[in-house]
Amino acid sequence: MRCNGFTLIELLTALALVAVLLCIGLPAFGRLIDNQRMDVGKEQLARSIQQTREEAVRRNQAVTMAPVGGDWNAGWQVFIDRNSNATFDQGDQLLGQEIAASVRHIHGSGALARYLRYNALGESELINGGFLAGTLRLCPQRQEDDARLLIINRVGRLRLDRETAKQRYCPASPAQ
Repeated sequence: MRCNGFTLIELLTALALVAVLLCIGLPAFGRLIDNQRMDVGKEQLARSIQQTREEAVRRNQAVTMAPVGGDWNAGWQVFIDRNSNATFDQGDQLLGQEIAASVRHIHGSGALARYLRYNALGESELINGGFLAGTLRLCPQRQEDDARLLIINRVGRLRLDRETAKQRYCPASPAQ
Protein backbone atom coordinates (compact mmCIF):
# COMPACT_ATOMS: atom_id res chain seq x y z
CA MET A 1 0.00 0.00 0.00
CA ARG A 2 1.44 3.31 -1.07
CA CYS A 3 1.19 6.46 1.12
CA ASN A 4 0.27 9.60 -0.85
CA GLY A 5 1.93 12.65 0.67
CA PHE A 6 4.17 15.57 -0.20
CA THR A 7 7.78 15.08 -1.12
CA LEU A 8 10.43 17.23 0.51
CA ILE A 9 10.97 19.14 -2.73
CA GLU A 10 7.25 19.90 -3.09
CA LEU A 11 7.09 21.12 0.52
CA LEU A 12 10.17 23.35 0.13
CA THR A 13 8.79 24.79 -3.11
CA ALA A 14 5.49 25.65 -1.41
CA LEU A 15 7.30 27.26 1.54
CA ALA A 16 9.49 29.32 -0.82
CA LEU A 17 6.40 30.51 -2.68
CA VAL A 18 4.69 31.51 0.59
CA ALA A 19 7.85 33.37 1.70
CA VAL A 20 8.01 35.33 -1.56
CA LEU A 21 4.34 36.27 -1.34
CA LEU A 22 4.77 37.43 2.26
CA CYS A 23 7.78 39.57 1.34
CA ILE A 24 5.73 41.25 -1.37
CA GLY A 25 2.52 41.61 0.62
CA LEU A 26 3.63 42.65 4.11
CA PRO A 27 4.88 46.19 3.27
CA ALA A 28 1.65 46.95 1.44
CA PHE A 29 -0.35 45.53 4.34
CA GLY A 30 1.57 47.73 6.79
CA ARG A 31 0.78 50.81 4.71
CA LEU A 32 -2.89 49.79 4.58
CA ILE A 33 -3.00 49.49 8.37
CA ASP A 34 -1.32 52.89 8.81
CA ASN A 35 -3.79 54.53 6.42
CA GLN A 36 -6.67 52.95 8.30
CA ARG A 37 -5.30 54.28 11.62
CA MET A 38 -4.96 57.74 10.12
CA ASP A 39 -8.55 57.72 8.83
CA VAL A 40 -9.89 56.46 12.16
CA GLY A 41 -7.93 59.18 14.00
CA LYS A 42 -9.20 61.86 11.61
CA GLU A 43 -12.83 60.76 12.02
CA GLN A 44 -12.48 60.52 15.80
CA LEU A 45 -11.04 64.04 16.04
CA ALA A 46 -13.62 65.44 13.59
CA ARG A 47 -16.45 63.87 15.61
CA SER A 48 -15.18 65.51 18.80
CA ILE A 49 -14.85 68.89 17.07
CA GLN A 50 -18.43 68.62 15.81
CA GLN A 51 -19.59 67.58 19.29
CA THR A 52 -17.87 70.63 20.79
CA ARG A 53 -19.56 72.96 18.32
CA GLU A 54 -22.99 71.36 18.73
CA GLU A 55 -22.76 71.48 22.54
CA ALA A 56 -21.86 75.19 22.43
CA VAL A 57 -24.91 75.98 20.30
CA ARG A 58 -27.22 73.66 22.25
CA ARG A 59 -26.16 75.01 25.65
CA ASN A 60 -25.95 78.61 24.38
CA GLN A 61 -22.52 79.07 25.95
CA ALA A 62 -18.87 78.60 25.09
CA VAL A 63 -17.52 75.04 25.06
CA THR A 64 -13.83 74.19 24.90
CA MET A 65 -11.93 71.20 23.56
CA ALA A 66 -8.35 70.89 24.81
CA PRO A 67 -5.60 68.27 24.64
CA VAL A 68 -4.96 66.22 27.76
CA GLY A 69 -1.83 67.56 29.43
CA GLY A 70 -1.29 69.94 26.50
CA ASP A 71 -0.61 67.03 24.11
CA TRP A 72 -3.17 66.09 21.44
CA ASN A 73 -1.42 62.71 21.15
CA ALA A 74 -2.55 61.86 24.69
CA GLY A 75 -6.20 62.58 23.86
CA TRP A 76 -8.56 65.48 24.50
CA GLN A 77 -11.40 66.68 26.68
CA VAL A 78 -14.55 68.62 25.81
CA PHE A 79 -15.73 70.81 28.68
CA ILE A 80 -17.37 74.01 29.83
CA ASP A 81 -14.46 76.23 30.82
CA ARG A 82 -15.87 78.27 33.67
CA ASN A 83 -12.69 80.27 34.36
CA SER A 84 -11.76 80.77 30.66
CA ASN A 85 -8.20 79.45 30.87
CA ALA A 86 -8.59 76.77 28.15
CA THR A 87 -7.52 74.08 30.62
CA PHE A 88 -9.76 71.51 32.26
CA ASP A 89 -9.49 72.06 36.02
CA GLN A 90 -11.50 72.21 39.24
CA GLY A 91 -14.96 73.63 38.69
CA ASP A 92 -15.14 72.93 34.94
CA GLN A 93 -17.87 70.62 33.64
CA LEU A 94 -16.56 67.68 31.59
CA LEU A 95 -18.78 66.83 28.61
CA GLY A 96 -16.60 64.22 26.92
CA GLN A 97 -13.13 62.74 26.72
CA GLU A 98 -11.32 60.75 24.02
CA ILE A 99 -8.05 58.87 23.83
CA ALA A 100 -6.20 59.67 20.62
CA ALA A 101 -6.02 57.02 17.91
CA SER A 102 -2.67 55.37 17.31
CA VAL A 103 -1.09 57.84 14.88
CA ARG A 104 2.52 58.98 14.98
CA HIS A 105 1.91 62.63 15.86
CA ILE A 106 -0.89 65.21 16.05
CA HIS A 107 0.18 68.82 15.45
CA GLY A 108 -1.99 71.88 16.05
CA SER A 109 -1.19 75.24 14.45
CA GLY A 110 -1.38 78.50 16.38
CA ALA A 111 -3.84 78.51 19.26
CA LEU A 112 -5.09 75.08 18.13
CA ALA A 113 -1.93 73.65 19.65
CA ARG A 114 -3.51 74.45 23.05
CA TYR A 115 -7.29 74.48 22.59
CA LEU A 116 -10.36 74.84 20.38
CA ARG A 117 -13.26 76.88 21.67
CA TYR A 118 -16.71 77.48 20.20
CA ASN A 119 -19.06 80.25 21.29
CA ALA A 120 -22.86 80.01 21.55
CA LEU A 121 -23.23 80.84 17.83
CA GLY A 122 -21.03 77.90 16.83
CA GLU A 123 -18.10 80.11 15.82
CA SER A 124 -14.56 79.22 16.81
CA GLU A 125 -13.01 81.86 19.03
CA LEU A 126 -9.96 82.67 21.10
CA ILE A 127 -10.37 83.10 24.83
CA ASN A 128 -10.24 86.88 24.36
CA GLY A 129 -13.11 86.68 21.82
CA GLY A 130 -11.09 87.01 18.59
CA PHE A 131 -11.62 84.51 15.79
CA LEU A 132 -9.78 81.21 15.96
CA ALA A 133 -8.70 79.39 12.82
CA GLY A 134 -6.03 76.80 12.16
CA THR A 135 -5.19 73.23 11.29
CA LEU A 136 -4.79 69.99 13.19
CA ARG A 137 -2.50 67.57 11.32
CA LEU A 138 -2.33 63.82 11.88
CA CYS A 139 1.07 62.55 10.84
CA PRO A 140 1.58 59.15 9.19
CA GLN A 141 4.25 56.62 10.13
CA ARG A 142 6.01 57.06 6.77
CA GLN A 143 7.10 60.60 5.87
CA GLU A 144 6.16 60.13 2.18
CA ASP A 145 2.53 59.22 2.98
CA ASP A 146 -0.30 61.73 3.24
CA ALA A 147 -1.03 63.53 6.49
CA ARG A 148 -4.68 64.10 7.39
CA LEU A 149 -5.74 67.70 7.95
CA LEU A 150 -8.65 69.03 9.98
CA ILE A 151 -8.96 72.69 9.00
CA ILE A 152 -11.06 75.09 11.09
CA ASN A 153 -11.94 78.31 9.25
CA ARG A 154 -12.59 81.69 10.86
CA VAL A 155 -16.29 80.98 11.48
CA GLY A 156 -15.63 77.55 12.97
CA ARG A 157 -16.48 75.28 10.05
CA LEU A 158 -14.50 72.09 9.76
CA ARG A 159 -12.97 70.90 6.49
CA LEU A 160 -11.07 67.64 6.04
CA ASP A 161 -8.14 67.36 3.64
CA ARG A 162 -4.90 65.48 2.88
CA GLU A 163 -1.40 66.56 1.99
CA THR A 164 2.04 65.02 1.90
CA ALA A 165 3.50 65.07 5.41
CA LYS A 166 5.81 68.03 5.92
CA GLN A 167 8.92 67.75 8.09
CA ARG A 168 8.16 70.92 10.10
CA TYR A 169 4.80 69.51 11.27
CA CYS A 170 5.58 65.81 11.22
CA PRO A 171 9.11 65.27 12.51
CA ALA A 172 10.77 62.01 11.50
CA SER A 173 10.25 59.24 14.02
CA PRO A 174 13.34 57.74 15.69
CA ALA A 175 12.70 54.42 13.91
CA GLN A 176 13.18 56.03 10.47
